[in-house]
Amino acid sequence: LADVNECTTENGGCQDRCCNTIGSYHCKCPAGQKLGEDGKSCGDVDECEVLNGGCQQGCVNTQGSFQCQCRAGFRLHADGRTCIAVNSCSINNGGCEQDCVQLSEDHYKCQCQPGYQLKTDAKSCEVIDPCTSGNGGCSQICQNERGIAKCECHPGHSLSADKKSCLDVDECAEGRARCAHRCVNTPGSFSCACSPGFELGADGRQCYRIEMEIVDSCREGNGGCSHHCEHTAAGPRCSCSHGQRLGQDGKTCTEVDECETGESCCSQFCINYAGGYECACKAGFQLSTDGCSCDDVDECRLDNGNCDHFCVNSLGSYECACKEGYRLGDSRWACVAHCTDLKSDFGTGISTDPGILGAQLEPSLNVAKAGLRAVRGSKALRQHSKLGAAPQVCLGDTFGQDCSLRCEDCLHGGRCNSERSGCVCPPGWAGVICNETCPPGTFGRRCAGVCKCQNGGSCDPGTGQCHCPPGVLGRLCEDGCPKGFFGKNCNKPCNCANKGHCHRLYGACLCDPGLYGRFCHLTCPRWAFGAGCSEECQCVKEHTLECSPRNGSCTCQPGYHGKKCHKECTPGFYGAGCKQRCSCPPDILCDPETGACKHPCPAGFHGEKCHLSCEPGSFGMGCRQRCSCGGAPCDPKTGQCVCPPGRTGAECEQDCPDGQWGPDCQNSCEPCANGGQCNRETGACDCPPGYTGPSCSATCPDGHYGLSCLRPCSCGSSAQCHHVTGECSCPPGWTGRDCEHQFCILSRGNAAVFGGGAGCDPCCSGCPEGSFGPGCESSCQCQNGAACDHVSGACTCMAGWTGTFCERACPDGFFGIDCHQVCKCKNAAGCDHVLGSCHCLPGWLGESCEQPCQGNSYGPGCRNTCHCHNGALCHHVTGTCLCSPGWRGASCQEACPPGWHGANCLQRCLCHGQATCDPVSGECQCPQGWTGTACELECGDGQFGEGCEQNCSCQHGVCDQPSGKCLCRAGWTGDRCDVACPPGLFGERCEERCDCTHGWSCHPQTGACHCQRGWRGRHCDKPCLPGRYGAGCARRCRCPAGRPCHHLTGACGCPPGFTGHGCDKACPPGTYGQDCHGVCQCSAENQECHPVTGHCSCSPGYHGAHCHL
Repeated sequence: LADVNECTTENGGCQDRCCNTIGSYHCKCPAGQKLGEDGKSCGDVDECEVLNGGCQQGCVNTQGSFQCQCRAGFRLHADGRTCIAVNSCSINNGGCEQDCVQLSEDHYKCQCQPGYQLKTDAKSCEVIDPCTSGNGGCSQICQNERGIAKCECHPGHSLSADKKSCLDVDECAEGRARCAHRCVNTPGSFSCACSPGFELGADGRQCYRIEMEIVDSCREGNGGCSHHCEHTAAGPRCSCSHGQRLGQDGKTCTEVDECETGESCCSQFCINYAGGYECACKAGFQLSTDGCSCDDVDECRLDNGNCDHFCVNSLGSYECACKEGYRLGDSRWACVAHCTDLKSDFGTGISTDPGILGAQLEPSLNVAKAGLRAVRGSKALRQHSKLGAAPQVCLGDTFGQDCSLRCEDCLHGGRCNSERSGCVCPPGWAGVICNETCPPGTFGRRCAGVCKCQNGGSCDPGTGQCHCPPGVLGRLCEDGCPKGFFGKNCNKPCNCANKGHCHRLYGACLCDPGLYGRFCHLTCPRWAFGAGCSEECQCVKEHTLECSPRNGSCTCQPGYHGKKCHKECTPGFYGAGCKQRCSCPPDILCDPETGACKHPCPAGFHGEKCHLSCEPGSFGMGCRQRCSCGGAPCDPKTGQCVCPPGRTGAECEQDCPDGQWGPDCQNSCEPCANGGQCNRETGACDCPPGYTGPSCSATCPDGHYGLSCLRPCSCGSSAQCHHVTGECSCPPGWTGRDCEHQFCILSRGNAAVFGGGAGCDPCCSGCPEGSFGPGCESSCQCQNGAACDHVSGACTCMAGWTGTFCERACPDGFFGIDCHQVCKCKNAAGCDHVLGSCHCLPGWLGESCEQPCQGNSYGPGCRNTCHCHNGALCHHVTGTCLCSPGWRGASCQEACPPGWHGANCLQRCLCHGQATCDPVSGECQCPQGWTGTACELECGDGQFGEGCEQNCSCQHGVCDQPSGKCLCRAGWTGDRCDVACPPGLFGERCEERCDCTHGWSCHPQTGACHCQRGWRGRHCDKPCLPGRYGAGCARRCRCPAGRPCHHLTGACGCPPGFTGHGCDKACPPGTYGQDCHGVCQCSAENQECHPVTGHCSCSPGYHGAHCHL
């Protein structure tokens, strides 16, 4: 029998769909509706009645469907049912770089892992530099070593047991000072001191006896004391008489000032004098009857204060003011008209309208030019008249020296004369174009009138009317006191200092700006200026030496400039007004005050004490240079770029070339198969989709495919999955994208109907995979292996995926189903979004990448071996060697060259001369004969050898410092210079022989002769001068005038045979005897006469009775 299809007749009476079955049929409603009791009609299903429709918060029923809704502060998740807070850690980790902490349903905060701190954006994290906070707890220098503060100390200090504070090294206790007498320890250093009666030598260590005569220190000039002087061993001690006190210099006596101590009763000014004080008042005040307080004087009450126009009284003073168009004259009470007023001359001011600016400005410019020509003309005319030159004749209504003036150039109401050859000036004006006021003492037309004002009055230049000073009356100012006096009887002299003007009745002084006081004798107090000292200076006080009391202009301290002394000197300039140019080498700043060159901090440090390491991005001396490494760090001392793995070049501007990877691209890549690329940072092969393994040689394992083989295959029924695309290869009997449909063959008569499982009825089974909704007509959009709901099409994501269609991998820091699990990876390690396993960056190890490479390893997986020597530290990421002091080079095998020491050999040794320098500490090893920190000091007297520790014993000589041998002074010899030169010898090493004719011996040092009695001269070859005799020719002869004195004995008259003032010459030939008065009787030609006896004898060479043979 054949089955009857009831659905072909009026759809079987069904409202929506009719499903035929063998032997029967039934009606079916679309999703969101249910079948009525009649089994044919369809009615709406309220899904919200059952378990709130699966919604977490609110459920809203709609025709044929429903919607989930969330409360304020929440939004609907991708599954369309659950609600998540708008401010939630579950959304992209709250934007936090590391950890996100949920505080409440709608509040959270970002948090950094240990060793990191939040940046100012409250989301990003940065490595903590422990030295920036409280200097890392260090008392002096803080060094940042891999995020750990390491403390160091300045020279003269040592690190204490707590490794943070610095202890002063007591050089005195350790015996380093080598002071001759006493050693005084100071923080970071020491100083030597001497016992009383000694003074410190130039080397700062030796002490020398002070040889001085004790005198009365008060004898000369009273010891510099003002009053009393008392002599003490330390010098004069000064003291003062009663009522006086000793000044800071310890010598000058000043009176006890009641005004300064506050003992006076004065309300305004207090004037101190010897033995007391008196009160005074400001200008315009008068002293009250109590002698202490001050009462205001209203000067305007009497004759308008003698002001021409207006008088304005003020507390303690008064001022004159003038009407518009006038100004106060030099007298401070008379008003004079303005010399030139463009507005009054031309009727209009200068407009800013560009169209008429030139037209309105031109007349005033012509006036100014005419005035200049007139001045030149009048001067030249006077010169011509002096020289007797003929006056020039001008034509065409012009006049003046160069004929450049016309009638319209006449000023102040002046008009041309009838010949139009010059100006006729109104009274009070003169000059070629009436531009000069009358000279003082004259007035009227052509200034021909002579003023007759008395008592200091001045006359109006136009009318001659007298303007009297304050307190003076009368047409000619005759009723009042003459200048310099005031009062009813004009017998009180004015006491206004500094050219102040005196009120002739009250005597009050009208002071110029910058002065005040009863007599205008006081300059404005500091930081006040102007009339009545009423204005306050605008100078920056701490940068200012003086504020002008007259106009308030500022005189800046050296190192500052500007109108208010508010600007520091521009770099390169210093001194008063910042006008002097610094003479420091390039890149070295000078003190803006003194010009002294500031020694910069050593490379890698900055700060007032040079204890702060350079901030990232800066390097060099004082950290003043900027790194140019494209964002990569640089060496804080040299500025050399420390490139991250994968980058190279002087500025880290280049990627590693193909085949190279790691720090400075020094490592070679292993070959990668199947199109894999070598990662320039880690050296690992980045495999294309479908391949895995260290060299990308293996395909993805069964059940996985795609990039890094992380995507699970969705193939069912034991189907095979393509390792690249994930496409399923279905076994026989299965079909569908994921091989989820099984073929079945139903026999309907002689026909075979293909269908899918459970009776193979497409109407009654669930939608096939990849479709959903009414009639399974909608296509699912779920990605990455997500399951699709056959009714709503909602996607259920696999682990590691999120989004409405599961199209996005979990955000960084999260993994697993619904991305709810938080990664535990540290130190910026990557996290597998499916499994949560950590991919450590180079230099880190551990399940959560929390451990840096240990020992001698570095780089990716800590698989690389460091090659650092001589105690150097190896950077766990880059493998860069951090050399110990005294070594340098890439592997720290190169010792510091001579003259350099310290870390990376960047510090220059300070050792002088032939001294050698310790390459680690920089300590100097001095050669023999030298000492001091830098071997800059020669051994002192009496010391020699290494460190000057051996003592010489040279009595009359100095010690050769290297050898210790005595170098004797002139006149001495012997190993210890303790033997004087033998008689007859002198000089250095006693090598010179004395040259004395009549001398006992000579001085052992100078060779000067010690003469015998009666002789003088360097060689004792000259007799005593006339009138002297004896030892040293020191005795005076007592012989009568004209009588010679013997230079040896002092006897008067010479012995027989001698003559001369000193009896040192033999008698002349032919004479003999006493005073040479005897005449020789020798007759022979060859005979000589003895000068004493007169006896005749043959001359040398002759003999015989007559000396003829």
